[in-house]
Amino acid sequence: MNPPARKVLIVDDDPVSLKVLLHLLKSVDYQVERAMSGNDAWKVLKDFSPDLILLDILMPDIDGYELCRELKNNSMYRHIPVIFITSANKTDEIVKGFDAGAVDYITKPINKAEILARVGTHLELKHSRDQITDTNRDLLQEVENRRQAEEKFKALSETAFEAVLFLKDGLVIEANKAAYNLFGLQENKNEFHKIDTFVDLSGKKLLDKITKHADNGIWELEFYRNDKSRFYGLIQHQHFQYKNEMINVLAIRDITKQKEHEKDILNAILETQENERKRFSKDLHDGLGALLSTLKIYVGLLQKENKGYDEKQDLLAEMKSTIKQAIDSTRSIANNLMPSILTEYGFIRALKSFADAMNKTESVKIEFSYPERLQRLDNNTETHIYRIVLELINNTLKHAGAGNIFIKVYSKDNHLFIDYKDDGKGFDFQDAYTKRGGGQGLKNIFSRINFLNGKGTYFMKDDFLHFHMEIPVRKV
Repeated sequence: MNPPARKVLIVDDDPVSLKVLLHLLKSVDYQVERAMSGNDAWKVLKDFSPDLILLDILMPDIDGYELCRELKNNSMYRHIPVIFITSANKTDEIVKGFDAGAVDYITKPINKAEILARVGTHLELKHSRDQITDTNRDLLQEVENRRQAEEKFKALSETAFEAVLFLKDGLVIEANKAAYNLFGLQENKNEFHKIDTFVDLSGKKLLDKITKHADNGIWELEFYRNDKSRFYGLIQHQHFQYKNEMINVLAIRDITKQKEHEKDILNAILETQENERKRFSKDLHDGLGALLSTLKIYVGLLQKENKGYDEKQDLLAEMKSTIKQAIDSTRSIANNLMPSILTEYGFIRALKSFADAMNKTESVKIEFSYPERLQRLDNNTETHIYRIVLELINNTLKHAGAGNIFIKVYSKDNHLFIDYKDDGKGFDFQDAYTKRGGGQGLKNIFSRINFLNGKGTYFMKDDFLHFHMEIPVRKV
């Protein structure tokens, strides 16, 4: 049990995230304060001295990067470790966080076990660092700084989730337990030798570039374990002074599951596209194709000389009727591919039209609220938003057994927000999303959200299944 003296400050403008984090951290007896903006954080810091700060990146006044830089430039607060909370998985965003002074990052949606483990690790590291500082306060500053750096780095490498390797001239001179586990080696029995024995030729070239020429950064690389099985590693590199000489330090995180997840998303997109092609082909063959074949027969009959005037008039009437059906069929096919109301009037009008049509069927009641004067977005963004909401409705109709659907669209600070909820039976999001052979609709939704650099969250509240989506938008 962690002592109550361990203090954590949460800075996040999302009430849902704040509520979840407060519940998790208070459940293990941490003393927790919260702030919903950077300005609020500075006010809290006047009376509250945290041991750790959990910091959201996107906030209304100043973003998390700027607040972190300000903390690190302030002698009173630079010693407080900062962990970023972010929904981004982009390497450049993560690097930007580390450059701002963060010690770690946690991605949304929040995983209970991960956040408790990471918060506990960094609190222990800070506690150990504070004890070291107090104990050796009277030592010479240069010696103290060097010893603290070595102790801190070694403690971090041993308690880190990532594999940490100390390299000199390509040879592994030290490795933590996580590194042995990741590469399938047994501590004290198997020894690391040259790191390039665990990569192919292209990997050797990249490692050589990283260790000999590159500055601190992050790369992806495919590695081989001791049993020759493969995994993808996300490498963080930095030069470090260790035992009076400069060495290379590699921190390697196994991202094989993440790569597989990205592959699943791509497969889901390709499968959706293929299904659309099949449906389009069927509509053309069974609908428009049959009508055109009928027209061909009528033309052949008109060309026969034995047809009288009245018969020809009847054939012409049939041809006009068939041509009208062909035009209607073509419009229907085109509308299914891209509704004309979407391209001409925007996604709000298109969704309202769809909701009105669904309400007339009385199979479900859709309540759709939106600002009367919402500016148009670029066509690509509007198309993705329209498809996301239709996929949400489709999932509700197929699986939830809901009688009511509520959709609310609103905007603030160059962000578009969509709140969607239904009164159906709900589902286990994680189970549905990761289930092999299933969850394609969910994967389509989140692949589109990721494409728009947005974030989406499922949660249950008041017996309703909620989905909240936030997307940065560029108005036209």
